[in-house]
Amino acid sequence: MSAPASDPRPRSATVMAINWTGVACMIAAVCLLRRMPWVPDLTATLLVAAAFAVPLIVLEAILLRGRRGAEEPGDAVPGRPGLIGHPVDYAREGIDWHGTANPSFSRFGVKLVGLAATLLVIALIYGVVPEYGATLFEPFWAMLGIGLPAFVLMAPAYFWWADGRMRDPFDGYWHLGALVLGWTDRVTVSKVRQHALGWTVKAFFLPLMFAYFHGNIINFRTADFSSLDLMGWHHFLYNLLILVDLGCIVVGYALTVRLFDNHIRSTEPTWSGWLPALICYQPFWGLVGPQYFAYRTDMDWGSLLAPYPLLQALFSAIILGLMAVYTWASVSFGLRFSNLTHRGVITNGPYRFTKHPAYLSKNLSWWFEALPFVAPFVFGFRGGGWSGHWGDAAGRTLRLLGVNLVYYIRARTEERHLSHDPLYVRYALWMERHGIMAWAARFAGFARYRPPEAAPAERKDTTPAE
Repeated sequence: MSAPASDPRPRSATVMAINWTGVACMIAAVCLLRRMPWVPDLTATLLVAAAFAVPLIVLEAILLRGRRGAEEPGDAVPGRPGLIGHPVDYAREGIDWHGTANPSFSRFGVKLVGLAATLLVIALIYGVVPEYGATLFEPFWAMLGIGLPAFVLMAPAYFWWADGRMRDPFDGYWHLGALVLGWTDRVTVSKVRQHALGWTVKAFFLPLMFAYFHGNIINFRTADFSSLDLMGWHHFLYNLLILVDLGCIVVGYALTVRLFDNHIRSTEPTWSGWLPALICYQPFWGLVGPQYFAYRTDMDWGSLLAPYPLLQALFSAIILGLMAVYTWASVSFGLRFSNLTHRGVITNGPYRFTKHPAYLSKNLSWWFEALPFVAPFVFGFRGGGWSGHWGDAAGRTLRLLGVNLVYYIRARTEERHLSHDPLYVRYALWMERHGIMAWAARFAGFARYRPPEAAPAERKDTTPAE
């Protein structure tokens, strides 16, 4: 979307050309591994993830080196730790790429204590919670058997390198280490809390997303694509989009380091932000979804529309188009995808049209897939009679609206969290003027973006968009 030169779109943390290069490499790797059935499935999964991650790491290091960290000092409010009392000072997060390295051996040792304590707590949780003993997570444990030793060997070297170059070397690892060592008078509780929340996000989402990604890789490698009808092609393209989406997500959760400038700036600190997000994922969705949000019938859209091939093809195109936007949104994050965290403001890809393209497209696709309001017409027309079907359709429609409401709450709480960063405030206000959903704010006051009172809302971003 174009905008007047006097009102430029704020710059994005990623560049789409780089991200699409990673996607092309990922798809090429998947197709190549289909022809190499002797490669173990776990190895194939790791190779596909690496095929996406490595090009992005290399290209960003070469092409975006001069931009790394540049957004933070200029976008922070001078003399204030973030906005409206937020504990994160964005101007001091990340690496000082231009300063002189000044590591401290004592600080380094305390950080390793903090790292060890972090891993120990996560291992304890994995061992105690029965959910992680399920078959679903076996690929993740197998991956840890490979990745954890490598991580333990490389972590000290990385921590030493980062300690001497961080703008604020007394990070969450140091404060947690100081707490473990009993230096309570030197501990900042907000730092420990943010550290714990950030690792909780990774510990919860990475096992789940890696398990799904691994399953998709296996299905793609073993599927027979020799003779596909309309629905066969639909499922092939749909699953390919999900595979790309999951690849971006897994890499985003696995690689959260300052070296790549994709570290966590801040993590959502409130239960009102965490609850609507967690509800949407297993095991919580398995507890809540079937009881309160069961909007699908036994027949999917393909079966319902089977007697009408043209209508079936139209619905296929719409659903695939919406899922393509959803995947495009994930690709826009590059190395930075993560729920409940701020790892850089994304303003390119579909985010140049609306603030929440993934939620918008995914929720719209569910209406076309489930068709909950069509039940009385379909079953009544096919001889089942009209009795009872109107109530069933109304109930399923209301339950899908309930799911939409959960995602609306997620969107609003994410905006509230990200609005502690002045760059996001400028982006959200820019979207109020130029976004495709700007009309909603004019007709419905609840949809209007409201920046924090302390935010520099009217300060223009003079950096051209990518």
